[in-house]
Amino acid sequence: MANITVQSPIGKWLTRIEQSRGELIEAARSGNRVASAFAMADARVDLIESLADEHIRARLLRMTSPEIAMVELANNPTDDDRIKVCAIAILSGFCPGEDQFAIFGGGRNKDGSYKSGKLYIKEAGFRVLFAHLGIVAEVHTTHPEYVALGTAGKKVWRVGGSASCEYQGTEYSVRFEGDELIGIPGYDSDNVAGISAKARRRILQSLWSKVSPVLTSDQAEDDTETIQQTQPAAIEVAVTVSEPLPFDKQIEQATKPHHLDAIARVLKASNLPPDEFEFYKSMVVEARQRLQKEEVPA
Repeated sequence: MANITVQSPIGKWLTRIEQSRGELIEAARSGNRVASAFAMADARVDLIESLADEHIRARLLRMTSPEIAMVELANNPTDDDRIKVCAIAILSGFCPGEDQFAIFGGGRNKDGSYKSGKLYIKEAGFRVLFAHLGIVAEVHTTHPEYVALGTAGKKVWRVGGSASCEYQGTEYSVRFEGDELIGIPGYDSDNVAGISAKARRRILQSLWSKVSPVLTSDQAEDDTETIQQTQPAAIEVAVTVSEPLPFDKQIEQATKPHHLDAIARVLKASNLPPDEFEFYKSMVVEARQRLQKEEVPA
């Protein structure tokens, strides 16, 4: 068995990821969403570069093997999904084996190609994210009820609830009540405790999107999940990693040369179509010229 030491490949990788996570958390604490977007861009590039190491890929595949059941897998994620999504989870501070996240396969496109897999953050995972910022969120749910959804005969679990926290002197809260109850697909034989846990996860997810700009609803690379509204309930969906600011916005808002350096690195790693890449490249060149002029004393 290979030992994990500070100087081993996986040890060095974990140190690198921890450094990126620390920079993301500091960006989140600053409250500056643009700075957070740049920090996220840097973290993504570092992650992409690190996953070119076959040793790291092999260790992540081993960790996410269904045979050892340390990470929940759903919808048949590909090997690439398992590698990338597990790496994103570790970047977010989640620990495999502690039921904090799951890896969802993205399914197939019409042409048979695979869609990217998704990171599903569980209740324990969201509590980890809050802990990064020193927050202990208060969460409450009502007793789940299994009720009819519309007139089609379908039934869902409906749960109400709320969550709140204080961060940097500001009170944040979310509420699901009245016609805004959470709807969770299931069966009347489902474990009520499990349904309540899913509802708490959804509520914490909504609260986190208000509190922080990184590590999920936008970082976090996670796309902000939407509640699919039906009448009268909302259907639970998986969380993925959201995209940062569009490249053109990042370039326009850059205020330092190293910001542009980070964007250039992301562009090279993104495999954009040639014409689109050249367009953004020209924007970066113009932005560099603008910054140089601004640095020249009047």
